[in-house]
Amino acid sequence: MSAFAPQSTRAGPRLAAAAGAAVLTLVLGISLVGIPGAPDTSLDGSWQEMLIHARAHGAQFGRDLIFTWGPWGYLCSLHHLGRVGAVPILVWQTAGQFGVAFALVWLTRRLAPWRRVAFAVLFLGFHWLFLDAAYFVLMALIVISGMMDRGASAARLVAWALVLGFLAQLKFTYMVVASAGVLGAAACWVGRGYRGRALGAAAGFAAAVFGAWVAAGQDPDNLYPYLRRSLEIASAYGDAMGIDEPWPAFACGAGLALACAALAWTAWRRIPERAFAAGACGYLAFSLLVMWKESFTRADLLPLGGHVFGFFVYVLCLAPVVPSLIFPGRRWHWSDLAVPGCLAAVACFDPSYYAQGPQVEWERIYGNTRALLRLGELPQDWESSFEEACAQESLPLVRAAVGDRTVDVYDFNTGVALLNGLRLAPRPIFQSYTAYTPGLEGWNLRFYQSDRAPDFLIWGDQRIDDRYPGQDDAALVAALPGCYAPLLEDGGYWLLKRVATVPRAPARRRLLFERTVRLSEEVDLPPGRSHPIWLRADPVANDLGRVRALLYKPAALEIATTDRDGAQRLWRVLPRVARDGFILAPTLETGDQVASFLAGQEYSWVRSFHFEAPAGQEEFWSSVRVGVFELPAIELRPSAPLGRLVELGIFDRRPVSVASVFDPEVFDVAEGKAIMLHAEGEVVVAVPAGASRLSCEFGIREGAYTGDGHTSGVRFDLDGVWPEGRRERLWSRLLDPVGSPGDRGTQRVELAVPADRPERMVLRMEPGLAGDNRWGWSYVASMRFDEGAGR
Repeated sequence: MSAFAPQSTRAGPRLAAAAGAAVLTLVLGISLVGIPGAPDTSLDGSWQEMLIHARAHGAQFGRDLIFTWGPWGYLCSLHHLGRVGAVPILVWQTAGQFGVAFALVWLTRRLAPWRRVAFAVLFLGFHWLFLDAAYFVLMALIVISGMMDRGASAARLVAWALVLGFLAQLKFTYMVVASAGVLGAAACWVGRGYRGRALGAAAGFAAAVFGAWVAAGQDPDNLYPYLRRSLEIASAYGDAMGIDEPWPAFACGAGLALACAALAWTAWRRIPERAFAAGACGYLAFSLLVMWKESFTRADLLPLGGHVFGFFVYVLCLAPVVPSLIFPGRRWHWSDLAVPGCLAAVACFDPSYYAQGPQVEWERIYGNTRALLRLGELPQDWESSFEEACAQESLPLVRAAVGDRTVDVYDFNTGVALLNGLRLAPRPIFQSYTAYTPGLEGWNLRFYQSDRAPDFLIWGDQRIDDRYPGQDDAALVAALPGCYAPLLEDGGYWLLKRVATVPRAPARRRLLFERTVRLSEEVDLPPGRSHPIWLRADPVANDLGRVRALLYKPAALEIATTDRDGAQRLWRVLPRVARDGFILAPTLETGDQVASFLAGQEYSWVRSFHFEAPAGQEEFWSSVRVGVFELPAIELRPSAPLGRLVELGIFDRRPVSVASVFDPEVFDVAEGKAIMLHAEGEVVVAVPAGASRLSCEFGIREGAYTGDGHTSGVRFDLDGVWPEGRRERLWSRLLDPVGSPGDRGTQRVELAVPADRPERMVLRMEPGLAGDNRWGWSYVASMRFDEGAGR
């Protein structure tokens, strides 16, 4: 009878449905919009800003940049870089996100009203907790509701394949999941006997992947290297990046994962159409496994966010949708219980969500609405906040020293170079914490061995997960001595200058001993400290450990070190890095320690070590095969903590390096504190901009010429070193307190800084007569620059 109804009667419900869909699209779209915040130098801020910078400078993914976000990934950045890339980012965060919202509404249009409402409410309430979950939900709906729908035309199949092809270029994980979806849809259509549609979907996806790659300015030859190297990063992700979640989160997640597995199994057995059953259930199982591994490998749990939310959000958003899509004739299904189950799980492991989440979502919608109403003004706003961030992160000494020459940043604070306007020349794995396989380390090392090596390296001493220092880019760190020298410290960063080309020959290692040890078995290092110690450790997991790694994540391993003063520390070990090795001693925890190491000095030695596993994970390890080597090409002398010397008032600024033939010693003199640097000793200081004079207090410690002491004297030489390599003697004096009583006690010298200001000044202490240093107890009591007086 409806066919004979008046036109207005038939049009009413359609208009209402269209209006409802439009409202829902609008609300979802506003919620999905992500307006980037101000740039910063944090880990996440740095890599997101780096993606914008790479896009603006035409960097090639897979070669110039090895990273798991793709060439269009910068569109999802949560941090801007001023006007750079502002237009495409805003286009994606407005038109693109409203397109995503429209697709979600369209793909769920056939659901029962209560299921559509439940999906919209749950998506609005949870999608923002983990970015990947929203795109996983979109791809799942495209595959099952869009591409496997029996009524889908060939044109619609190709259109959805094109969408998936573009999403695949945002992130490598999306590439994997989207490819699996297209494969499942193609298999479904082959099973139905429509090979042409299967081929069309596959061809459309391949064309979209290739087209989006080229449209992003990428060379087609680099697509395969990008995929291969992204896969290498992903394959080692569990070993390097795993973080354990709270027990309630694991229990809830494991129970939910078993329920999802049961749903996929029962659906595969009971869906009448076998082609659809195989394609839909296979894809769902795979995407759930990927999200499970992604969420519970690095299972950080932050207030209202964190990786561990990903799995719960993905399941929660699909729970009202999937039963209706795979069992269209059923009104209810037991899997609908996943909704209250997920809600209860979130309440169990993050109770703060229900107290703060609704307010956060409301503020998100309200803030996005305000931003959309003044969209045209945002690029100017971003430029202003970019300038403010640049001023806040300013490193004036670094900028003056680097000038227009090239610079790289270790470990992950790449943003510090971008915000200081430096000419960035990053190594391929531009954040060293992701160079966690020997192959990935090799790409960075070869970059430094080539003619593309940066003129300077900014060293940041922050690390993630309390890793043992020096594991990140371990091969590169070992290659730096003799090739990069410490120049100055500014704002907590050390600036290293290239003084020689990194040799292509591998660093020579001399084996000291090898053995297989158990957990907690102490290993003593040889007493000598004249060369760095290189440790190779091959942790061997037992059968239970291998099963855990396959279905969940690898067990963690830690190294406990005891230093020469008896202090004990516990650090994280990266198994794949440890198998090739890293510098164990000296410990390169701080920028000062690294600067000393590169100057041929050490003051942070390890006496012994053993391996441990976090509580409850010991049963997953069998043993550790250990090899201890020394690096004979690198000579070391004892040094002193540089920052401590400033605190004691011996220096007015942090010296570049301080070294002695024996362990330095701080002691009291009449003028205050002094540091004994037994000849041969050396102090290197950077000359600050505007410095006009240098004053220095020095001497030979009492006891070297009284009682049984009989020093042969010490010669103090002060040299200036200029950027081009010129070295010039500025002052020299021989102290002979035995023969000349006037040379006893603290002496003082003041001299003008040369008009063409050297880059560094080097104070050396050499044995006086006949090279005899048995009583060469030379010391420095004060060393200061005067930046205010005229010349």
